[in-house]
Amino acid sequence: MSIALLPMLPMLPLHAQALPAAPASVKTLSWTDWADLALASPAVIIATVDKAGKLSRRAAPDVPAGEVRALIEAQLTAAMKAPTVLPARAEWLWQGASGPRGRPPLTKGAAIIVFAEPVPGSRDAAVQQYRLVQPHAMQPWSAAAETAVRAILVDAAKRENSGLMVTGVTDGFYTAGTVEGRSESQFFLATASGRPATLVVQRSPGTPPAVSLSTGEVIDRATAVAPETLRWRALACGLPASLPDPLGASAELSADYAAVLQSLGRCGRTIGTPVQ
Repeated sequence: MSIALLPMLPMLPLHAQALPAAPASVKTLSWTDWADLALASPAVIIATVDKAGKLSRRAAPDVPAGEVRALIEAQLTAAMKAPTVLPARAEWLWQGASGPRGRPPLTKGAAIIVFAEPVPGSRDAAVQQYRLVQPHAMQPWSAAAETAVRAILVDAAKRENSGLMVTGVTDGFYTAGTVEGRSESQFFLATASGRPATLVVQRSPGTPPAVSLSTGEVIDRATAVAPETLRWRALACGLPASLPDPLGASAELSADYAAVLQSLGRCGRTIGTPVQ
């Protein structure tokens, strides 16, 4: 594997680097959790554990009882996302619930997915040091997890999904159709990136409300919102629970907005607000 010669900059000893609060136990992640981690991480790698060296109480005096802080040394298997060519070896700090005899619950040869930020500088140019972006940012590898993360990263690379996260509803209107039972509501959305986004709800007799989203200036190009996509995440995790005033005073708009929330379902986030 190619070796990236990174600039040699002074850095803190590993035990002195900032470390997020540790998880109490291994956690099963939702699709949204995987997406949050993937988007928040400059580097997403698959690695094989070589060694999990427990730091001494002197080196890590702030570790709570029942937990352990360890220096993880690993071989890079694949880089799903990276800012540059990465060395074949990697190391980072991890903290979490201790295993048998107070040791890290990691075995040599274990395959893991890591969501991290490369640390500039290194004692050894052939070893890339990382800082985990979140306490749950080191997860057991599985084929299903890898497939999900790769699909999320492909989705994130699409221009229309860049910075797409809804932060509120700014305006809206309701239009009754010329045929009884047909109508359309449009909700204009605020987004984290400032780009325009419009939520469209269309009703027809005998069919469920059709929900679509436009992320451009042309509303006619709105497309259906599929579950477990970044467009779905932007809405399910970003829309407020109710319409702001005075939109909420409209019975028609309120009914269509409630239909949107029901069709989207729960956001599913379990590990806290993402960095991005």
